Amino acid sequence: MALLTVTETAMAQEVVNLKGTWIPTQGAHLIDGPSRHRESGIKPATGDETRVQHTSKFVFRFEGQEGRTFWGVHSSAKVSEKFIGAISVDGKRFVMADEDGAFSGTIVNADTLDYCYTHVTPTDRAVACGLLAREK
Repeated sequence: MALLTVTETAMAQEVVNLKGTWIPTQGAHLIDGPSRHRESGIKPATGDETRVQHTSKFVFRFEGQEGRTFWGVHSSAKVSEKFIGAISVDGKRFVMADEDGAFSGTIVNADTLDYCYTHVTPTDRAVACGLLAREK
């Protein structure tokens, strides 16, 4: 019984409070097809006019959190999408799903998230990786 209690205590990590506004930095992203965020601003990807990159600024607002689950909205200049997410038991990783794609990542510290995103629909696909920095 004592071993079980020690193991449970060791796995119960402090959960980072993600509520607040987060700004993407150091992003690498590529879109193939008519992304719904296209109207917020794009530029052609080098060497291929069918693929584009966003030029608009995205903002992530983590509006609520209950334990290891959280929710909010991320927006570009003209489009917003709701998301939901969960933090792993070890408190170091997270997953999120928006209306048509999925994020996964690592909690670097209380103010930095390292993320990657994938999105696939019948008409377009997108990939992105970068950091989310908490706005202060």
